[in-house]
Amino acid sequence: MNDTPKRPGRPPKAGTRLTPAERQRAYRVRLVQAMDSATVDPRTATTAALLASLKHHCNSIDTTPDHADIARRLAAPVIAELCERYKIQLT
Repeated sequence: MNDTPKRPGRPPKAGTRLTPAERQRAYRVRLVQAMDSATVDPRTATTAALLASLKHHCNSIDTTPDHADIARRLAAPVIAELCERYKIQLT
């Protein structure tokens, strides 16, 4: 029998271990999904997801001027939720 202790770490998914590249890809997919859910329903999103969504929309305004109006409209509810959540008054 093998008496070496079991290595600590994340348990394998579906019977096989994930490579670091697969783990990173899954992480990025989760970030994008959180950012998308922040745009759809800002009230249920985490603050980190709201800020990531806001960053994405602001970058869209700068990099794709054709879609700047759409990005502004999508960023407005995110900004409103952040202001409401942290009691920030915009004048």
